[in-house]
Amino acid sequence: MRQVAAGPVLAGGLLLLAQFGGGSSFNSAVDQIERSVTRPVPQAPAAPAQSAPDAWVPDRYLAAPGQGGTAVVPGHWERRLPSGEYYAPPSTVCNSASGECATAPAGVRPPPDMHTPYDTHIAP
Repeated sequence: MRQVAAGPVLAGGLLLLAQFGGGSSFNSAVDQIERSVTRPVPQAPAAPAQSAPDAWVPDRYLAAPGQGGTAVVPGHWERRLPSGEYYAPPSTVCNSASGECATAPAGVRPPPDMHTPYDTHIAP
């Protein structure tokens, strides 16, 4: 019967010894694991910002010279060219007064940030 009781007593004694600082190699191993788990994760440097190849140009309202009313140029995407200018696709421009529509040809345009929501005339 003494052999049966000795196992749990020995295990309990080892557990108390470990909790009260006995077995310094065990405690240092636990401390090393804790330091490696709680250290900050290294961060990658921020990627350099690149300008998008396409730019969204919102709806624009243009004064229609000689026709009265307002011409509406619908929103569209413009492709950035290596020269820094933008290539605009053909778009349909409609006059609000007469209801007439015309197609503005595709071509090179100034950068979209130079466009204004209400221009004074229709650009060629």
